[in-house]
Amino acid sequence: MLPIFFGVKVTIIEPGGFATRDGNNPDPLANGHLADLDPAYDGLRQRLGGMAGKMPAGDPAAAAQALLKLVDTDNPPLRLLFGKGFHPLIERAYADRLKTWSDWQDLSAEAHGDLETRS
Repeated sequence: MLPIFFGVKVTIIEPGGFATRDGNNPDPLANGHLADLDPAYDGLRQRLGGMAGKMPAGDPAAAAQALLKLVDTDNPPLRLLFGKGFHPLIERAYADRLKTWSDWQDLSAEAHGDLETRS
């Protein structure tokens, strides 16, 4: 049962990077919680590290104020991005997904089938 049926409003906060370590943008590759490195993922680690370093670090106090403002709204969204810098990446990813789904819609409908004409 969804929480909304009980009057509970839920928002999933999807945060960007925040300056929680001496005012610097946190390095996701140096957080002290890494397993043994697998060389197969070296390229991915480098790309993620490069992206994280380019995104502006957010102020945790501003995020707290925004969260309180969200809590006071009558109709909060299910999902909300907190921070700057990654919104264009997400827009591009979803645009790519929508295009792929549209391009493959015929096969998608074919996969549904038609039980009424099946003998």
